[in-house]
Amino acid sequence: MAKFLLLLFSLLASTAACAAQERSDDPLAPLTECVNRDGFQFRQRDRLPVSATGRMVSTRQGELSVSTADGYRLMMFRRSTAPLVNLKLERSFRGRFADDRAAIMTQVQDIAAASKAPHQIVLDRSTQQGIEILGLNFAEFGQASGVISHYTLFDERSGTIATAYLLNQRPEVREFANEAEYLALREQFITLLAGCLVTAGQASGQP
Repeated sequence: MAKFLLLLFSLLASTAACAAQERSDDPLAPLTECVNRDGFQFRQRDRLPVSATGRMVSTRQGELSVSTADGYRLMMFRRSTAPLVNLKLERSFRGRFADDRAAIMTQVQDIAAASKAPHQIVLDRSTQQGIEILGLNFAEFGQASGVISHYTLFDERSGTIATAYLLNQRPEVREFANEAEYLALREQFITLLAGCLVTAGQASGQP
């Protein structure tokens, strides 16, 4: 069970890179630029192809679908040569946001419920400026391997779902020396991301 949970937590961050393509509009572009500040920068930005209209998430109920009308994958860096955040930004199809949120919520809750010591994963729930935030974190910081934390942010106003995988960089290029420094970086990025979602939601209105 422990190996399964560690593998699942790591696989959550695995997303195939997609070539950019032409669309009539690009509603998520301002959001990608918004997170590109406060010391964070993307060095890789891949847009979902038009054909990628959905993805599946694994739950104890089986596979559940999540719609993707549009989306980006950004590899976020700071000063290190290694990425710090693997960020997915996805826009639900009109009328699908509630179902997409429920599917992802079920998956996240199942991961936390199935975990056990010494590899227990704790689910944190909070809100920032109307943005709903779910965080998966190892109860023991030292248990983290490839992915330290997995955060999902929901903005109902714009129908946008952001998923951030905070990565455990290689020791020789790691930007945090201990748990306290990591937590400060995590808080900085999640606060930045939530604020950008607020701005995007105000600009686009209801999905």
